Amino acid sequence: MNTSVYRLGVLGLSEGRSVLSAVLASPCWEVAQVCDLDETLCRERCAEFAIPHYTLSYAEMLADPTADAVAIFTPDHLHATHIVQALQAGKHVICTKPLCRSLDEARTVRDALRAAPTCCTPSRARP
Repeated sequence: MNTSVYRLGVLGLSEGRSVLSAVLASPCWEVAQVCDLDETLCRERCAEFAIPHYTLSYAEMLADPTADAVAIFTPDHLHATHIVQALQAGKHVICTKPLCRSLDEARTVRDALRAAPTCCTPSRARP
C-alpha cells in the first residue's frame, strides 16, 4: 500500500477554492502553498482553510521544494504558459480545462511534457 502524502501548490484561488476543500479532505494530499495575485483573496483562503503559507509569486511557488505538484486555476489564456513553467520546475500539474487554446499551445505543452520527468492531467473545477 502506498502511504505517500503529496503536497500541492494551488495557483488561482477563486476557482481553486474547490480543490482546496478536496485536498484537505484527502489522506493522500496536503496543501504546500497557495498563490494568487490578489493578496486579500490569499489571506481569505488561508484563514478559511487554515493554510499557513501563501505567495503572490508563481515563481516562488514553483521554487518551493516541498510542493510535489501544482493545481492551476488561472484564466484560460494563461494555462499553457503556467503548465510549461510548472513542468520545467519539475512539478506534476493538475490544470482546469482547457489546457490549451490552440494547436501551437498544445505543441508547446507536449514538448514540455516530453522533456519533463513529471506529468500533467486536466481537471474540471466545480465552484
